[in-house]
Amino acid sequence: MRFTASLDGYSGGYAGIQSDGRILCELIRLGDAWTYEPYERFDVIFPDGTRTEYGRLERTGVTWDSEFQVFTVNSDVEEASTRSQDISMDYDFFHSELLSLVCGNDYSVKIVPKDINVWISRLFLGDADGFSILYYQDVDSLVYWANEATYRWKLRGIAIWSLGQEDMRLWEALPKQI
Repeated sequence: MRFTASLDGYSGGYAGIQSDGRILCELIRLGDAWTYEPYERFDVIFPDGTRTEYGRLERTGVTWDSEFQVFTVNSDVEEASTRSQDISMDYDFFHSELLSLVCGNDYSVKIVPKDINVWISRLFLGDADGFSILYYQDVDSLVYWANEATYRWKLRGIAIWSLGQEDMRLWEALPKQI
């Protein structure tokens, strides 16, 4: 597979994949040093059908590509200068509006990650009577359970339900298996 690129003042070049065997490619991302993939936005679709966007930082001096949820800075600046808000390396907490729910009924809430690699580790669902917590595994907890499986229970490995949705740092953190 070969992709040809044309740039102002430059007449050509190539980017792509080369293989001597069969390749199955579901996603290929090409970009430049000025295009960024934010890891921040997710939407929540509530039981009444309303959709609320969470996590997006306000930026200036950028052009958004809404199809791929990426942005390009418009001048020779670093990404951090396009926003006035710092990016926390800790958990962020977002609160929804109050929902009018009737006791005894089941309700569905859908979480829709909008940015590539956005990671939701846990959700707290609560009301006046208490809270429920829904956990999503992160790198640290997956490594912990892989170690428990290997060293405590003498198992030969772990299984992950849905590949492609995990925190990509997982593959650097797990030991190489032969």
